[in-house]
Amino acid sequence: MTGHTLAIGAAFPPDIATRIINAIDRYPDLQPLFQEIVRHASAIQSRSVPANNKKRKLEDAPLDQIDGIHIPTAISNPTVAYECKDVSFQVPARKKLKLQLVADANDRTRQEVRLQNQQSNAVDYSLPVSQIDQVFCLPVPEKQQRQWNFVIFPKPGATTTNGEACEPVVFTMSEVAATGATSASQNITAQDTFITVTEKELNLLLQPQGKHVVTPVAAEFVSSISQPHRKGEKAYHVKAHRGSKDGYLFLLPTGIVSGFRKPLAFFPFAAIEAISYTSVLQRTFNLVITSREPPAAPAGEEDDETKDVEFSMIDQADFAGIDGYIKRHGLNDASMAGERRAKAYNVNKVKREDGSVNGGAEVGGGVGGEGDGLTELQRAELQLQDAEDEEEEDYVESGGESDGEGEEEEDSEGEDAEEGGGDEMEEDENE
Repeated sequence: MTGHTLAIGAAFPPDIATRIINAIDRYPDLQPLFQEIVRHASAIQSRSVPANNKKRKLEDAPLDQIDGIHIPTAISNPTVAYECKDVSFQVPARKKLKLQLVADANDRTRQEVRLQNQQSNAVDYSLPVSQIDQVFCLPVPEKQQRQWNFVIFPKPGATTTNGEACEPVVFTMSEVAATGATSASQNITAQDTFITVTEKELNLLLQPQGKHVVTPVAAEFVSSISQPHRKGEKAYHVKAHRGSKDGYLFLLPTGIVSGFRKPLAFFPFAAIEAISYTSVLQRTFNLVITSREPPAAPAGEEDDETKDVEFSMIDQADFAGIDGYIKRHGLNDASMAGERRAKAYNVNKVKREDGSVNGGAEVGGGVGGEGDGLTELQRAELQLQDAEDEEEEDYVESGGESDGEGEEEEDSEGEDAEEGGGDEMEEDENE
């Protein structure tokens, strides 16, 4: 479901919304006109809200904070907090652009990630920070030079300031001195690389949203396959195919990321119903992730629609590591899916001793940082152990008998078994 569909559905009755959406699909040039109509209709609706209604009115809040409306307002007076030139982007466009992190001078809480054309200085694409779901910093596999991809996933159904559906953002940076990068907070030191300074700046940008950049940790998953181009270095990925396209899976503290080619995907723990194996052969196997679709139902209601995504041709050498990750987080048990969804708000937060918040099973200040706890991982292991104990208790209590047998038969059979067992023991002793 696209962003303009969500906004139209919130502003008009279903029959009118359907006709508008069909008209936009048939005549795309009409989309800007209908966006203005949606804004006007939403403003009228907000002014008609009763005084005792606790919802904020349209004139009191930006559009991205109003229930049912997902079109954020544009930043009118931007100031650049961080800028980096000649950044190689893969998504949404495959070219070099200028990366900018900007904020509204009149309201510092309103911020954007911008991709700017280096010749014309025109903004090719912008993503409001309020529409960001997750940000990852992942090592680029199979490269002679150490490089990292920053991957930004928007929220399901999120839209840009012009009402278009938000796209993921992927850009690559190298571990070299951050020459040419500028920061309004003077957050760049002589020891900083493009990776470390960009991660720090993104964390500052995401802090008001209660989010941060998530990086791989060895406690979650490390591949058993060595990297021939950089021997002795840990690999946090596994090669996998999604249909005919090859790519990589990253097993992270908050979920599983599939990249770096379209379609990119992030499977948070809360959305995963179950994970299973298929086509298990001598050298490869397939992984099937059954996940819940992004919620289309109103807030507070369950959306039962799920989908299966299969990743094929995974090397058997990584089976043990993947299986351990899946079992630690209970991802192979569909009965735990509801419990994971209930804890969704805590899956990306771990408190340090100083009270600050970081994420994942290993708490660190940046790429490759050493942690001081495995909070979420320990919880997952305890939950899994409790579930296994309950299963064992249920098995012992049932005794393997069918439901149709009565208590008398069970008692008599038990007595016969005890007597028979005793006779056998006596015979053994006599022998």
